[in-house]
Amino acid sequence: MVRWTYLNGALLSCVASLAVAQTPARATDPVFVRAQGLVSDGNGAAGRALIDSVIKATSPTARLYPEALFWRASLASNAADAESDYKHIVVDYPLAPQAEDALLRLAQLELARGDREGALIHLQRIPRDYPRSKSLARASYWTARVLFEKNDIPNACAANANALAQAGEAEIELRNQIQYQGQRCSSIAAAVVPPTNSPATPPSTAAPAESQAAAVKATVADTASTTVPPPTPPATKASVQDQRPKPPVQANDTKPSIVDPAKSPANPVAKPPVKASAGSTGTSRPAGYSVQVAAYKTRAEADKLTASLTKRGYPARVDADAAYFRVRIGRYSTSKDAEDALKRIKAKQMDGFVVRAPER
Repeated sequence: MVRWTYLNGALLSCVASLAVAQTPARATDPVFVRAQGLVSDGNGAAGRALIDSVIKATSPTARLYPEALFWRASLASNAADAESDYKHIVVDYPLAPQAEDALLRLAQLELARGDREGALIHLQRIPRDYPRSKSLARASYWTARVLFEKNDIPNACAANANALAQAGEAEIELRNQIQYQGQRCSSIAAAVVPPTNSPATPPSTAAPAESQAAAVKATVADTASTTVPPPTPPATKASVQDQRPKPPVQANDTKPSIVDPAKSPANPVAKPPVKASAGSTGTSRPAGYSVQVAAYKTRAEADKLTASLTKRGYPARVDADAAYFRVRIGRYSTSKDAEDALKRIKAKQMDGFVVRAPER
């Protein structure tokens, strides 16, 4: 638990300090730059309060809203708050420019607490859902890092080769990190170098990333056991913990908590599909809570997922408003019941977060 707290604090501190630098080249609202400066100067409470004021004054359907959520997550004082806002973006605003970076940050949080499989799930969504993403190189780098920790050396080296091929020439720091990590694959470098009697491939016609990765993966297996990992750079100091204001009414979300891995079973047994709560139909009852798993711009897409979930035994429905069709599961009288349902849903390789259900 101490290790998780230390790593989590270091990760959040790093994310906050690099928020401007790592965000793809998009015009940044000056208020977010100001908030980031306040946090960097040690005035975290004021910086986060500034972001909260923007969220409170912004409609959830506005383009600025997911960007404000992303900045609030980047400058959060703890992992639970950061994870909640990143999940909010991924589930409710999958088409927002910040969604792919939110997936990357979620993977980093999962890795910091030792959940490698959870990290890989988020990382693998980036090339699948955002094939033209500017974060592909970073996603491949972190994929390699997770696979190295799993001691899957062949696939790790293949992912690292992909990362180097995808990184732009201007991404100097990222390329340095990839090359540093690639030292673990140095013992097999000779196996992928062209013979001396073959013409060298000019830089402008280098083999595609897939070919390079395949070559590395095919030759690394025999030498993986002798590779010595490089030393792990020291973690940075955790950021000052500040009391964070409650989310605005517009978000209408109950923030999920992080499960302590020390108290969770190593191999959780999948539980039966979520059963509908008693009284899920009929006369009007208190709103309660639900688990939201997706949001779409069109009714057809939401209905398609709802039908699929229903066939699998989940009490799924569509809650619609003027902007989105949200797919939600169950109605639970307490937030704890909803959190328990979310854990069972995650065990089935789905994602989501707890929200207040609308009145029936």
